[in-house]
Amino acid sequence: MTLRREQVARLPTAMTDRPALRKLGKTAEKWRILAEKRREDFAELFRSGRWQRYYELDDFVVLAREVAEICDRWTLIVEQYRLAAPDPEAPTIDRNAA
Repeated sequence: MTLRREQVARLPTAMTDRPALRKLGKTAEKWRILAEKRREDFAELFRSGRWQRYYELDDFVVLAREVAEICDRWTLIVEQYRLAAPDPEAPTIDRNAA
C-alpha cells in the first residue's frame, strides 16, 4: 500500500533523533538565508531600475512575488523548527550503544 503525499502529511510524526532534527534546522536556516539574499537582489534590481533590462513589468512582478513567497515559507519553516527544537543540553540518542 502506498500513501499519497496528502495522507503522509496528515500522519502524526515525532522526530526523536536530536542530531537529525538539529541538522534539519541548520539546513533550513541556510535556505532561508539564501532566499533572503535573493529577495534583497530583487529589491536592488527594482531600486536601480536594472530590472527593465531583463524583464517586462508583468514578468518582474510575478517573479518578485514568488521570491517573497519562497522567502516567507523558509522563514516559517525555521520558526517552526525553533518551536519544535529540543533543548540543546538534552542528551542525544547513542545509536551505537550496545
